[in-house]
Amino acid sequence: MKNLLIALFTILCFSVANAQNFSFDYGKVSKADIDLKEYDKDKTAEAVVIYDKGSSYFRQNINSGFDLIFERSKRIKILKEAGIEYAEIEIPFYREGNIYEKIYDLKACTYNFEDGRLNRTELQADSWNDEIYNDYWMVRKIAMPNVKAGSIIEFTYKISSQYVFNLRDWEFQSKIPTIYSEYTAAMIPFYEYIYLAQRTGTSLKKESYTDKSSHEFARIEYKDVINKFLMRDIPAFNSEDYITSINDYIIKLDFQLAKINYPNGGDKEIMTTWPNLIKEYSDHPNFGKYVKKCEKSASKIIDLDALKDKTTKDKFDYIVSYVKNNYSWNEYNGKYSSKSVNDILKDKYGNAADLNLLTIGLLRAAGIEATPVLISTRENGKVSDNYPFAHYFNYVILMANIDGKNVLSDATNSNVANNRIPSRCINDKGLIINPDQDVKWIGLQCKFPSISALDFTIDPAKETSNVMVRSFASEYKAFRLKSIIGDDKNKLDDYLEERDYKIDRADFSEISDKSKEFRYEYDLTMTPELINEKLYIKPFLNKSLQDNPLNQPSRSYPIDMTYPTKSILTSNIIIPEGYELDYQPENYKIKNNLFELNYSVEQIEDRIRVILLTDFKESVYDASDYSKIQFYFNEIVKRGNEKIVLKKI
Repeated sequence: MKNLLIALFTILCFSVANAQNFSFDYGKVSKADIDLKEYDKDKTAEAVVIYDKGSSYFRQNINSGFDLIFERSKRIKILKEAGIEYAEIEIPFYREGNIYEKIYDLKACTYNFEDGRLNRTELQADSWNDEIYNDYWMVRKIAMPNVKAGSIIEFTYKISSQYVFNLRDWEFQSKIPTIYSEYTAAMIPFYEYIYLAQRTGTSLKKESYTDKSSHEFARIEYKDVINKFLMRDIPAFNSEDYITSINDYIIKLDFQLAKINYPNGGDKEIMTTWPNLIKEYSDHPNFGKYVKKCEKSASKIIDLDALKDKTTKDKFDYIVSYVKNNYSWNEYNGKYSSKSVNDILKDKYGNAADLNLLTIGLLRAAGIEATPVLISTRENGKVSDNYPFAHYFNYVILMANIDGKNVLSDATNSNVANNRIPSRCINDKGLIINPDQDVKWIGLQCKFPSISALDFTIDPAKETSNVMVRSFASEYKAFRLKSIIGDDKNKLDDYLEERDYKIDRADFSEISDKSKEFRYEYDLTMTPELINEKLYIKPFLNKSLQDNPLNQPSRSYPIDMTYPTKSILTSNIIIPEGYELDYQPENYKIKNNLFELNYSVEQIEDRIRVILLTDFKESVYDASDYSKIQFYFNEIVKRGNEKIVLKKI
């Protein structure tokens, strides 16, 4: 990857000087911190990180081993009311089963300069919440006290971990600018790490040196090798719509345990190869061996004899639907099963790996070639196939061979068609876990357009206008609506009331293909816009795009729309008696290999038909196409909000 640099620790020197006399030490607030009212390098900033300092080092424990200690201190100046959200702190910590990393020495406070005095409000002990993020990570959430525009907040904490593979990564960049960011990693000879530097460019300063103090472990004397990384004046990451995860694009360091050197002279390579990684997953008791157990238990779960005469596709649909309808996803991602086969059969719920690995076992028992595919969800970021890092992956889906064609599937959501994966899983590529073949990846991109269509019939009058609306959605647009509404009439009413005018009637329309379509219709009334005896009518009401989602002057990362999208808005406006057409917008077209827009207006007897068709033909656009895509959105906003004007005869 051109924006990633892989390197071993190198010896470089840098100097540390506190620009503008800001204090970079916890508990020591400077006059510059207090006087900061606006960040001169980004006057729009709602808050700014004054300093963010972290360090990782090893400490011998009572079990004749090492704990990995991580320390962090951070200070943020809240510049505007909107910046108060950055006073909500999250501290992630790892667990396996009931063995947790330990957070300790946690301190935090808020400073407010009032009436010529600096008032300090301490965070009260235990005034936080620990929440489960997934099967392996917890998050400690802290709401800082007494925060307002002008406040300074800071916090410090330590984490003790027995998981030496979990050397903390370091993010220099966030959604607000950072004045000073420093990370120190003290290495010992028993563990070797490599790191990936993402988008650091030439601004990253590095220094490595050997500490003067000596230590002894297993009768071996050693000294820490100190590695410092420093950056200044890091701009805010300006995130906008159509992005996978900011983790793919922010300035950061990722660390990976590469090798363990044992005191007795032996060693263990942790930095593996893709073939070895595939084999490790295939032999893992909560992955490959779990699939085999599910396959052996299949006859207790489904009637395999009843499937013998079915086609491969029918078997596939039956088994995937069976798991979706009989087992619930607990909304935790996962690449390993979290419970035994007996427990998943008894409990009827589990994480994504529990359900998908179970499905693979059932498919294999029915004679269908099925394989796990390791992926990283959109929120988790993209996988680099240059570096065989297991921590890239956080999810497993399945691939089945249906009549010679590979079909990707996922058993966590009954609202998604069996031959589709949830949109959260559409993220570049996945690794096929098959030890009997060469390393292979499969693209996760969706080539099928998701269509949304709205058909309006507007009968305008002076007092009220009656409108009938018919809605159609397919593919991922339909899957989303099914998840929100399902077949619940009350939920449909609530959904429309939140988004529309006064709804008079709403109901579901007949659906021809329930797996990939969603249809509904409703009636509404609205007060027309009447000025000087002229009726101004928006053909698509407020259902067309109102604002351009792309508002940056430029962009250095792709525009990822997840899947191709096509929208068709059609409006039939009945010309009321005593009125005639006074103004109609001009027809307009754009058509190329990236995008299509077709806007047309025509009068047919006593009706005016307006059609706006838009078609984004790709799921992902290169950053070099940003200005084009931005222009296309501008045109959608412009054409979709044009008005038809009727005047009295």
